[in-house]
Amino acid sequence: IDRKKAYQIFGSTGAQIGKVNGLAVLGEGSGIITPIEVGVANSSSKSHGNVIATGKLGEIAKESISIVSSLVKRYTNKDLSNFDITIQFLQAYEGVEGDSASVSVATAVISALEEIPIRQDIAMTGSLSVRGDVLPIGGVSAKIEAAVESGMKEVVIPYSNKDDVYVEKSKKEQINIVPVKRLEDILSYVLITNKNSDFIKKLKKLQESLG
Repeated sequence: IDRKKAYQIFGSTGAQIGKVNGLAVLGEGSGIITPIEVGVANSSSKSHGNVIATGKLGEIAKESISIVSSLVKRYTNKDLSNFDITIQFLQAYEGVEGDSASVSVATAVISALEEIPIRQDIAMTGSLSVRGDVLPIGGVSAKIEAAVESGMKEVVIPYSNKDDVYVEKSKKEQINIVPVKRLEDILSYVLITNKNSDFIKKLKKLQESLG
């Protein structure tokens, strides 16, 4: 609980570019907020860009970064070889295992590249396929409880996990649970931008092309 309370120094209001509230499960099975921050700069190399992830990452988590990189290029139409992207996992006390941070990383990177702020009263969890489908993850109930205890108003989870939620009624009433199927569903929900912006139009075209 002390670790969850420590998160309060980051705040859970307003909006920020390149920062998202991810969720993880600690070794003892309790959930925790893991803020993820992304910085983007012009590439230091003329031939290629770099994606650097800091924090204790397990092998599967490293693989998920690769999937995210290919998705980001597709969603932004930007040539990632022109950028150096730094992904920082904050409060990753016991390391980041698995790929349940994929949606958080993708959202933060896209926010940084497009310079569109993300709502900070939302936490999220979910794995991603190479097509942008949001895939199920473990520990969804513990993660939702962590979001509640950290003062989040909403939590984004995979649609396929919606029937796996077992949270006390008193806690469930304190938060809006948002099940999603696709990455573009998340982006449309958490990014603060004009509905007629070029990026939102791009998302709609992508949704239409996928049916």
